[in-house]
Amino acid sequence: MSGPGMVLERHGRVTPLGIRFWDEAINAAVAEGLEVTVYPLQDAARRAAARPNAIKTFVLPQLPGPRFPEQEFGPGDEEFRPGDERSVPGDDKFWSRVKPRAFGVEVKDRRGYYQPFTLDLKLPFRGLAVPAFVPPTSPPSEVVTLFPTASRPVPAGIAVVRSELQTPVPGRESELQPASWAVLEVQVGTTPPVRGLADREGRIAILLPYPEPTPARARPASPPYPAATPLHTQTWPVRLTAFYEAATPAPLIPDLRRTLEQAPAMLWTQDAGGRRPLGDQVLRYGEELIVRSVVVTPAGSPP
Repeated sequence: MSGPGMVLERHGRVTPLGIRFWDEAINAAVAEGLEVTVYPLQDAARRAAARPNAIKTFVLPQLPGPRFPEQEFGPGDEEFRPGDERSVPGDDKFWSRVKPRAFGVEVKDRRGYYQPFTLDLKLPFRGLAVPAFVPPTSPPSEVVTLFPTASRPVPAGIAVVRSELQTPVPGRESELQPASWAVLEVQVGTTPPVRGLADREGRIAILLPYPEPTPARARPASPPYPAATPLHTQTWPVRLTAFYEAATPAPLIPDLRRTLEQAPAMLWTQDAGGRRPLGDQVLRYGEELIVRSVVVTPAGSPP
């Protein structure tokens, strides 16, 4: 008979990157179709692909570029805890000796449902990687939000606001060009605003849940009672806010931080009579809201 085995030595390895991507319209993590690559900022040609695990978290077992074993092997614990089999004496305060390096992360969707982007991270990253500039979602908080493209299928029961954003050509204000990678914020009624990202051609689709139906008026004391408002006739006011800073030439893939930190911009509607400020719109239940002839200019600029 053989007795219980004896552990002579224990090794641990730390995954330098774990990152999750989130679709706010369906409140779910997304992995299908996404291609996530990591590269040193000083050597973008040297790349490694992150792969999703069973819970749709993209992980990278080893960073591209030079190896630093002392930053890859260890328990990943903050300090040695006697009695904890995951802790290894001599490997206390693992993260205090790690020196993260600058890497770029590129995200694409081969199906074309989500906008591509890049972001910079210092790796290895303890826990799920969420850059400080990414606005938190609730819940969860440790995710990076994806922005749908105009070709993203619309799930049942979800509202959609569409537009094609344009901006004046510098030096030729009467001519228009796509407002590439502009950010548009949509607030329906009193619900929290939802942001969308235009593509390089200025096309944008923002998906969001419908607000609660408008409650029916109180019934009078005696019949006949008026009928409640049918769902298919429900409407809500929609306010649009833009954030945009022109970049020439427009990048093929935007940097997420620069994109989300664009300055507030003005929204105009243009027709044969010229440009005038874009007012509130109306969302109708079961119908896409298409906002046409929208022009984006820097805040404070003339129409």
